Amino acid sequence: MKFNDLLLGVLVLLGGIAIYVSAIGFTAIPGQAYGAGTMPRAIAVFAVALGLFMIVASFVRGGRMPRLDLADWAKSGKAWFGLLVAILMVVFYIVAAPLIGFVPASIVVMIVMMLVLGTRPVPAIAVSILACVVIQQAFGRLLLVPLPRSELLGFLW
Repeated sequence: MKFNDLLLGVLVLLGGIAIYVSAIGFTAIPGQAYGAGTMPRAIAVFAVALGLFMIVASFVRGGRMPRLDLADWAKSGKAWFGLLVAILMVVFYIVAAPLIGFVPASIVVMIVMMLVLGTRPVPAIAVSILACVVIQQAFGRLLLVPLPRSELLGFLW
């Protein structure tokens, strides 16, 4: 979809305000100058600034009333199929990850999405396995994010 810059600027501005308001209730980490709300507030400030910039730029260029047009890709059945598969893969991950673990569920999601988007099977499988292991190590070991574990592959992590 193609949005007029004025409409898109208003949406970005409202999104930034919503993010900032939702991050107000996040508490600080004891003993540190920043907390859970630091990044959302920083992103919100940048979003508000970007939204204001887009609105002003639209008026400077002689912005018309906001309008909505479908882009060429949105008229393609293949694009809508890809969107449907992406939504189904999110649902699959939500259901499957607690049962089979992060790594197997993520590998399936990545392989399916790469194949739908036109990647050849061998590179899709290789990249999916490598990416999932790297993501698991980065988040599970370095950042200590609790990812769903697999009983089958529990010995690896």
